[in-house]
Amino acid sequence: MLPALHHRLVGRSDDLARAKDLLARPDVRLVTITGPGGAGKSRLALEAASQAAVERPVHLVGLAPIADAALVLAAIAGVVGVRESPGGSLAEQLAEQLAGTGALLVLDNLEHLAGATADVATLLEGVTDLDVLATSRSPLRLAGEHVVPLGSLPVDDAVTLFYELAAARGVPLDEESRPTVQAICRRLDGLPLAIELVTARLVLLTPAQLLAALDDGLALTMEGPVDLPHRQRTLHATLGWSYALLTESQRQLHGLLAVFPGGTTLEDARAVAAPSDTFLIDLEALVTGSLLRREVNDGMMRLSMLETVREDAIGRLAAAGELAESRRLHAERFLAFAAEAEEGLAGPKQAGWLQRAEDELDNVRAALDWCLANGRVAEALEAVSALGRFWRAHGYASEARRRLARGLEQGAELPPDVRARALWTAAHEAMAQSDYAAAVPALEEALASFRELGDDRHAVFALCELARVHTSRDELDRAYQASEDALALAESVGDDRASSAALDTLAMVADYSGRHRVAQEYSERSLALRRSLGDAILITSSTNTLGLTAMRAGDFDAAELAFAECLELARGLGEQLYVAGALCALGEIALGRDQPDIAAERLVEALSLFRELGDERVSAECLHALGGVAAAAGRPLDAARLWGAAEALRERSGAVPTPEEKAVDERFAAAVAGEADVAALASARAEGMRLDDTELEALSRSLKNVPLVTSVSPDRAILERSE
Repeated sequence: MLPALHHRLVGRSDDLARAKDLLARPDVRLVTITGPGGAGKSRLALEAASQAAVERPVHLVGLAPIADAALVLAAIAGVVGVRESPGGSLAEQLAEQLAGTGALLVLDNLEHLAGATADVATLLEGVTDLDVLATSRSPLRLAGEHVVPLGSLPVDDAVTLFYELAAARGVPLDEESRPTVQAICRRLDGLPLAIELVTARLVLLTPAQLLAALDDGLALTMEGPVDLPHRQRTLHATLGWSYALLTESQRQLHGLLAVFPGGTTLEDARAVAAPSDTFLIDLEALVTGSLLRREVNDGMMRLSMLETVREDAIGRLAAAGELAESRRLHAERFLAFAAEAEEGLAGPKQAGWLQRAEDELDNVRAALDWCLANGRVAEALEAVSALGRFWRAHGYASEARRRLARGLEQGAELPPDVRARALWTAAHEAMAQSDYAAAVPALEEALASFRELGDDRHAVFALCELARVHTSRDELDRAYQASEDALALAESVGDDRASSAALDTLAMVADYSGRHRVAQEYSERSLALRRSLGDAILITSSTNTLGLTAMRAGDFDAAELAFAECLELARGLGEQLYVAGALCALGEIALGRDQPDIAAERLVEALSLFRELGDERVSAECLHALGGVAAAAGRPLDAARLWGAAEALRERSGAVPTPEEKAVDERFAAAVAGEADVAALASARAEGMRLDDTELEALSRSLKNVPLVTSVSPDRAILERSE
C-alpha cells in the first residue's frame, strides 16, 4: 500500500512526465531518479507510483532504515509478502512471486546500499515483466538504466511551494512578501526539503528575519554526491541553521534520537534520554522545527526523522565523539525491550506485543548488530531467544536462525544457560519450517544442558519437540517415550505450562497411532490448562490439535468448531503458522464433506502461506489434498500431478505421509486408477514432481469452483477412523 500524499507535487510536471513515459516503454526496465539530498526524489517517485498503481501492482520498499545491503532482498520480500524458505535463494523465491504480475517495484533511498545493485540486476534478469523505479543520489550504473535527474526547483515553483507550506503551517503570506521569499528560495537553491525546514521557522521569524539569518553566514553547504556542483551541496547548512536555533538540550536530544533507525515511541525516547525537566518542551521544538516527524497510528504516536536529517545528526554525533555512547544507550534500551517482550508475549496482551515487536524490528536489529559488533554476544543471544515467539509467529524464522547461528559461532565461552536457550530457540524456529535435520542436534544438546542446569521447563519443551520429530518420521515408540517422559517431568515440578505442552504432544502421538479418542482426551486436558493460563498462542496451538484429533476420529462438527476458533485466534494474533494450518484442515474437512470448491479455496490459501513460511512438509499435505479435489472433479491426471508434487516435497523434508494424506489416498486413489491407464498416471505423477512453484500455483488455482464428479459413500468419508 502506498502512503497518503500530504501535499501536492509542485514544479515537477516535466520530470513526472519523463518518468511516466519511461516506465510506459516496453524496452525500459529500470528508471532511477537522481539528485541531491532534499531535491524531492522520493516525492516524485511516490507520485509516479500512485499513478502507475491504477493499472498495475506497485510495491514500495523504503530502504532508509536498512544499513546492510545484504538485507535489501529481505526488505523487498517483506513488502511483497515472501517469507524465505529453505529451498532456493531468496532472489529466486522473489522472482517466482513477482513473475507474471507486471509489477512496478519502487526502491526508495538506495544510495547508501551500493552492494545491493547486483541483487536489483538479478531480479530484473529473473522477472521479465518486472520494472524498477529507484531513488538514489547517484545512478546505479546498471545496464539499461534510464536516469531522471532532479535539480533545483525553478524560483517561481520554489516560491509557490514556500507559500503553500507556510499556509499549511497556519502562517499565510501576502504578496508583499514575495520578493523576500524569492530571495530565500534562491539562497536555499530551490531544494524542497530545505524549503520545508525553513518554513517551519515562520512561527517564530518573519520572511525578512529568515533572509537575514541566511545572510548572516548560515549558507547551505551540505555535501551531496561528489560530482554535483558545490552550490547544490547545501542541505547540511540548512540543518546546521536549524541546529543553531535549538538549545543545547534540544540538540542533544535530537542527536540521541537519530540512533533510532526505526523511529521511536515517546516512552522509548524518554527512556534513552537523560532525565530532564525540559524533555517534552525540547521534543515539541524538534517536531515543530521539522527535525522530527510525528505520526499517529491507531492512537499511538511515533516519532521519526527524514533520513537525510538523521544522517546529518549521526554525522554531528560522530564528530562530537558521542555516537558510540548514544548507540550503546539505544542498544541497551532494546535489549530491555526484548526481555520485557518475552513476558508480554506469554501473557493476555500477546497481540499487542507481537505488533510492538514488529514496529520495533529495525531498532531490535540495530541493537543486535551493535551487541555482536561489540563483544556482547550473550546479550544478543538472550534477546533473540526472548523474542522467539515473535520470530515464529510473524514469519521471521529464517532471520532468527541466522542471528542465532552467528552468535553461537561467535560466542566461544557462553554461559551454559544462554547457549542452551539459544540452541532451543534455533531448533524451535527450525521446527516451524519442518527442518528436522537442523533441529535434532540442537535439541539433543539443549536437552542435555537443560537437565544439567536443572531447567525442567525447557527440558520438557525439548522432549516435546523431539517427540514431534520422531512422530514425523513414523518412529512412534520413541515419540511416546519422549512425550511420556516430558509429562512425568512437568507434573513432578507442578509446571502447568510445561504439562500443557506434554499433553498436547501426547495427543499428537496418540493421533498418529490411530488412538483418536485417547488423543482427544489429551488434547482437551491440554486446552483446559492453557485456557487457565490465558496464553492465546498456546490456546491457538491446542485448538489446532483438538481439531486434528476430532477430524481423525470422524467428528467433523467438533473439528470444524475447533479449527474455526483456531483460525480466529491466529488471525487476531497475526500468527501465520496456525492461520495456514487451520485453513488446510478446514479444506480437508470440506473435501470430506464433498465440497471440493470450498476445499480448493481454503487449501490454495493455506498452500500459499506455508510456502511463505518455508514449510515444505505441510505444503506437501496441502498439495496432496488438492489432488483429492482434482480427483473429485474428475481430473485424474491433475490429481496424479499434484500427488507427485507432494511426494517430491516430502522427500526433500524427510517426512512420511500424514494421516490426512493417507486418508486422501484411501478415498481417491482407486477411483483415479480406474479413470486413466497406468502409464498416463505414472507420467503425470513424474511430471508433478518436476513442476515449479508457479506451475503448481496455476494448477492449484484452476481447481477453484470445480463441480463434484466423483462421490464417495459416507462410510468412506475422508479421515474417518476407528479406535
